This record gives sequence, structure tokens and C-alpha cells, in this order.
Amino acid sequence: MRHPAPLPDFPGPLLFAHRGLNRKFLENTIVSFQAALEAGVPGIELDVHLTRDGKLVVFHDDTTGRIERLAHPDEPARDIPLENSTLAELRALSVGAQLPLLDELFEHFGSRVYYDIELKSRSSADTGLAPKVADAIRAHSLEKSCVISSFNPFALRHFRKADPTVPIGIIWCKSPELYWFLRHGEGALIANVDFLKPESSLATRLPLYARLLGKPVIPWTVNDPETARVLVSRGARGVISDEADMVKAALGR
Repeated sequence: MRHPAPLPDFPGPLLFAHRGLNRKFLENTIVSFQAALEAGVPGIELDVHLTRDGKLVVFHDDTTGRIERLAHPDEPARDIPLENSTLAELRALSVGAQLPLLDELFEHFGSRVYYDIELKSRSSADTGLAPKVADAIRAHSLEKSCVISSFNPFALRHFRKADPTVPIGIIWCKSPELYWFLRHGEGALIANVDFLKPESSLATRLPLYARLLGKPVIPWTVNDPETARVLVSRGARGVISDEADMVKAALGR
């Protein structure tokens, strides 16, 4: 099945605030995303975990410690795992009130922004994350305002089964935390993706198979305005940035 370019109803180049304006506000919070919107950034990138009681929490890490320490450096961090915790346990943390559910995010922003939703899962099995995200997108009628991405090609395959209409993209980088056979974007073939999301340093030297696929490219995280301009001039569909409010002028946003 051939899918359209990511977010074809929105003018390019696409620009996503990576976890919101995360260098000024606590990442992956309503405040951080709202700041991006108010700065004129048209898109937001976010991460979603599935909790033990089946809730979709917008959060990046596997455990809460780093964010607890960022928000409250003088307090001890409980550092609990997202996927083995309930929403009530997460909300009881010092940062709990700042952790939005995906539904809450959709209710707050609706179609005022477009979304890159990263599925956070290390499992090849269908954990329920992908279909629940698909259900949430449909419940808010945001199918045309979303793309789905992940380092995990199996999570993308599960999402494709749940909703074949929303484009999916593979993420990759050089990190040793990523399985060696996925460090050159090979997940694009496993999941038959619609776009490529390489780390920015890899975006200008895609492997031959990736170039032959001819898929749209949206690099992350592009924080230098000139680098963003060059990448777009070389054909990138858009960029994801920690400094989206600063990068947008270079992209004519």
C-alpha cells in the first residue's frame, strides 16, 4: 500500500517542536507545547508510553528519574518505570500533575497543530500501545494531522494494522542502545514505512537502499537554523528541533 507524503494538507517545510520548547520549559508538557504554538511553531513532536493500567502517557524516558530531577533537583527522585506503573502512581510523583495523557493533549490543542507521535516500546509484540494510539487519533478526528514514528519497526507494523491511513516513519541513530541491525534505518524495510526520520547527522548520507526507497525525510534534532535551511534545500520534507522557535525563520515559517 502506498501512502501520501507526511501531512500533505500542511504546507512545507514541516517544523516540529521536539517535546515542545524543551530548552525553556519542562519537556512533553502542555506548557512546553503551548509555548511552541504561541511562538508560531506549527507542529509538535511527542512521545507516548502505555502504562500498566492502559493509559497513554506523554513521556519520553522509560523511567521518571531524569524528569523528576530536572523539575525538582533538590528532592529525591523515585525513578519509577512508566510501563510497570499505573497512572495514579505516576500522578502521585512530584511531577505527576505535569504529565499529560495523549487524550488531554488532543483535547487541548485539537487541530491547531500537527503531531509527530513517537511510540515508545521495546517489545516486538503488540503491547496494546499502537491500537490505543490509533483509537485516540480517531476519537479526536485527527487522522490528517498526525504522523507516527518509532525506533521500533514492530511497533510501527502494529500501528499500520490498527490504522492504515496515518503515515508511519522509522527513527534511527548511531546509539549503541539501538540494536545494531537498526542503526542504518533498516527498520524502514521491516515496517514498510512512509517516511524516514534519521538523526540529523545522518540525514545527508542516507544508505543506498534508503535513497532508492525515495521516501520523504524528516531529520531530528536540527537545532541550527542554517543546517535546517540546508537540509530543506536538499529535499527534506521538514525538521524536528529543540529550538523550533529559533529555526522557524530560516524555514520561512
